[in-house]
Amino acid sequence: MTTLTKRDLLDRLNKSKDPQIEPIIVTPILDHSDQLGICGIDVRLGKQFIIFKQHLTGFFTPLRDGHNGGDIADYQEEIIVPIKSHIVLHPGQLIIGSTLEYVCVPKSLECQVEGRSSWARLGLIVAAASTIEPGYKGVITLELSNVGTIPLELFPGVKIAQLIFHTCSMPHTLAPDEEKRKKYQCAIGPGFSRISKDVHLNYFCKAPR
Repeated sequence: MTTLTKRDLLDRLNKSKDPQIEPIIVTPILDHSDQLGICGIDVRLGKQFIIFKQHLTGFFTPLRDGHNGGDIADYQEEIIVPIKSHIVLHPGQLIIGSTLEYVCVPKSLECQVEGRSSWARLGLIVAAASTIEPGYKGVITLELSNVGTIPLELFPGVKIAQLIFHTCSMPHTLAPDEEKRKKYQCAIGPGFSRISKDVHLNYFCKAPR
């Protein structure tokens, strides 16, 4: 596995004339000189968020999601925060956001999302739950947690994380059944959890009463 550095990233972002090299799409990049680092691309916080309805729900079970007698919207709701406004993330709180940028990962690369050190020093943990797989298209959903001791104001448009790209041993093309199992492909905002669609979930979880 090789990490792409700034020269590689610029070549891919500028759509190299070499037909053997798949381009990386990260759009919009507002300032190449500001958003490109030595081995990563900074991404900004989008305007859409999913927050939890803590005052209305006591607990969550995956078997009460979707077609199993409930709906994820009973537990979470989506809000939009305008540019130059902010959302407050309190200590111990989790909210779901997404990148401002729409990303297309080539089939020959995989992508890791890393939180920024400047935010981590204030208690903000930024995660994307897993590797961004080869061939993914869409905005990237971000899990934002405040493990600090003071509330944090988060403004849409601020740099929130960094994308690190690695080469794969060989390009991967999804089989038709794999394509159908993709839950969050082509996202244009943070997605609600689709855990109820996990295969064999009913075999291991007791249905709620």
